[in-house]
Amino acid sequence: MSKDGSIKHPVPDNRAERFMGVVYVLATEFGIEDMQEVYHYVELLGEAVARHVFEETHKVSPQKKVHQDRKRFIAIFKRRYAELLDLEYAKKVTPVEMKLVNQANRFLLKEGFTTDEFLAWVFDDFLVDNPNFQPPTMKSLCSQFVLHSFLAANQTIREAKKRQELDRKVGMDLIQRARGLIRGGIGEDHEKKLKKALQGYGDRDIMLSEFRKVVEELEATYGQQGH
Repeated sequence: MSKDGSIKHPVPDNRAERFMGVVYVLATEFGIEDMQEVYHYVELLGEAVARHVFEETHKVSPQKKVHQDRKRFIAIFKRRYAELLDLEYAKKVTPVEMKLVNQANRFLLKEGFTTDEFLAWVFDDFLVDNPNFQPPTMKSLCSQFVLHSFLAANQTIREAKKRQELDRKVGMDLIQRARGLIRGGIGEDHEKKLKKALQGYGDRDIMLSEFRKVVEELEATYGQQGH
């Protein structure tokens, strides 16, 4: 604390943290701290900045993520290979096979599946129905034929995953639109209704369709452009 009684904070190195520090200083100087409804959004901004800083600090680099995913694929493959044939997969993994594994992982990620799901299907279903693929190799399992066979065999799950991802994106958009309505100022009763819908959707007490209906009705009432 300084001589004049104000609290001194060390200047952070992170730009987002420095920005938030300036916001807090301005909030104090202009008396925003005493405006409960306004300061609530300052706090929300602070939480968003904190999340950003945490994710930025702890995130895995894209190159490291590729390495980790490839390592996991190879480890699972070798374990399941040993279980299937009671033999250790002693063959050295070549650079070409590593590249194929990377491509397979990208393909699976794009389609919403994990390495674990794919290899479980390969060893539990595909190799049982296709003994000519035994003993399996990483090259053969990463082929377009096997990958596309996996998608065809799991078409229902694939469609469900795509719907879930679409619903997630729609839900995030509706949340942003709802917050925009609140920031723009709506009637007290409508604000309570919207906040209740936000809470209900966040707690999974109401469906996406019900949440959408509330947001779109209030957008129409207050002249907001719907999406």
